[in-house]
Amino acid sequence: MNAATELGAREVQPYLQRVADVLVGAVLTDAQDVQVQRLKGEVPAAAVSLSPSGTPPAIVWDERYGWRTAVSRRHPIGKEAGVPPEGEGIRYLGAEQQPEPATCSRR
Repeated sequence: MNAATELGAREVQPYLQRVADVLVGAVLTDAQDVQVQRLKGEVPAAAVSLSPSGTPPAIVWDERYGWRTAVSRRHPIGKEAGVPPEGEGIRYLGAEQQPEPATCSRR
């Protein structure tokens, strides 16, 4: 893992945690610590599990494609294919992929 990738993951983690905390406040999930993972090519991604009875089971943030729903509770991020995941149950939640790194820690 290169230093730029690690710094990028550290910069966006507070934003991702705040999203998870807002979902807790909305009673859509239980409190959780969001862990940033690195996909192939050192791309940061993270998943926020939703309530056990929830559909979708999780929402996923991927640096390249933004927020989307997940179809699997066990492996919400899925396998790296180099293209945006598509299929039944996958919905993209917005046009913005991520906040600017300089603003992540201030939101």
